[in-house]
Amino acid sequence: MHSIAPDGAIYPVPRIEEINADFVGIAQRARGWRVVVVQGLGFVGAAVAAVIAAARDAAGAPLYFVIGVDLPTPAAYWKIAKLNAGCAPIASPDAEFDRLVSEAVGQTQNLCATASEEAYALADFIMVDVHLDVVDRAVESAAEIQVNLAGLESAIRAVGRGMRADALVLVETTVPFGTCQRVIFPTLSEERAARGISAPVLLAHAYERVMPGPRYLASIRRFWRTFSGIDEASARRAREFLASFIDTSNFPLRELDDPVASEMAKILENSYRAANIAFIHEWTLLAERAGVNLWEVVDSIRVRKGTHDNMRYPGFGVGGYCLTKDSLLAQWSATHLFKMDHVLEVTMNALQINYRMPLHSFDLLSELCGGALEGRRILICGVSYLPDVADTRNSPTGIFVDALAAAGAHWSAHDPCLRFWPEQPDAVLVEDLAGALRETEAVVFAVPHAAYRALSPDHYPKPLLVVDANNVLDDTKAASLHGRGHRLLGVGKGHWKKRGYHS
Repeated sequence: MHSIAPDGAIYPVPRIEEINADFVGIAQRARGWRVVVVQGLGFVGAAVAAVIAAARDAAGAPLYFVIGVDLPTPAAYWKIAKLNAGCAPIASPDAEFDRLVSEAVGQTQNLCATASEEAYALADFIMVDVHLDVVDRAVESAAEIQVNLAGLESAIRAVGRGMRADALVLVETTVPFGTCQRVIFPTLSEERAARGISAPVLLAHAYERVMPGPRYLASIRRFWRTFSGIDEASARRAREFLASFIDTSNFPLRELDDPVASEMAKILENSYRAANIAFIHEWTLLAERAGVNLWEVVDSIRVRKGTHDNMRYPGFGVGGYCLTKDSLLAQWSATHLFKMDHVLEVTMNALQINYRMPLHSFDLLSELCGGALEGRRILICGVSYLPDVADTRNSPTGIFVDALAAAGAHWSAHDPCLRFWPEQPDAVLVEDLAGALRETEAVVFAVPHAAYRALSPDHYPKPLLVVDANNVLDDTKAASLHGRGHRLLGVGKGHWKKRGYHS
């Protein structure tokens, strides 16, 4: 039996009984290593496991033996097998990720992965980095929000069934505020009581700020962290543990009063950023109608450091695991966990604006096509939600291609970082960009990958309809392309229309 990774590689599926047998012989404590189990080997957990395995004491010796645990399912087997082969299970432009995994598995031998729950019984520290499902982000009211805690609760029960009495459970997953106190703590207590464990639960929350990209691992060990404990003993253990692999001399830890506060901090942090993006989108529409280059306007404002340098740019849309859903977690928590009638109106409206953002690029494309998209051949350049990162979670390109399909257009997609689109498994990603440009009538630059920015006007084999949704083309290239017969519109680029580039 085999498991297929998103890159097309085939890995053998590990047999659980063989993994269990391996664990029986583990003697890591005899080497002075404490054991850390990372629950969940996704974009956060896999990188966290590599960073903790690389933690060293003053003499340069490893501090921990790290075990990554994921579900015994086809969707996870390839990650387990890939990590055990010494390869980073997540593709990343951060070369350090591959190096640390390779060294930890092949040299220091203090990193492995499994689907066995037996790992929890070995742990001094258990880090929870599991996926949390929000059923639908396209909601119009608080009553429509559906947050599924079943998967998280199941993961926590697995921890409670096996964990040592004195192990610290550290939750990094972004959760509705109140989850640690009202869901996780009672679940762990119930499972431990069933095993006859009366010792207090050690539980803390320390939300992750992992940023896939060239600073992937630095966003874990060289970045600020906020945490809190369910009680003083938990907070003390969490501080000691976090300080062992985070550069706290340059990035001090921030302790809040309780997990409700730290849970709210993560949701507020991402909701603030999402609101900034929604704010600039309404100005994008204004600037386009007024014939203004909003990119240039924002650049002129961002020079005000400390107050305006975080102003967002126009763009194609919002994707990723956090900004598309965290606002929903806040409203759901207020409504369901705390029984409030408080509605986060600005926050919820921002989420809806961001959800509809890709449809603005669709409208620009429709305008270039004279309102007739049926039967048109459209090439979308960019499937991931970040430039030069192989991450398609909640990619706005998904919303865009759904609109194309509904309009009867024939679309294809290209992304230099991807060979497979997990959320659109039937989609074929073309690999030959030059060939795809020859075959299409229109191209939409959805993601500013370096490969697209590097294209010169000579790379375009014939006049095309071009929508630049993410500032891939500068004004010099745009003028050259228009001079060669291309017709162009751009998100936030009202000056292009003013100059007649669309005709």
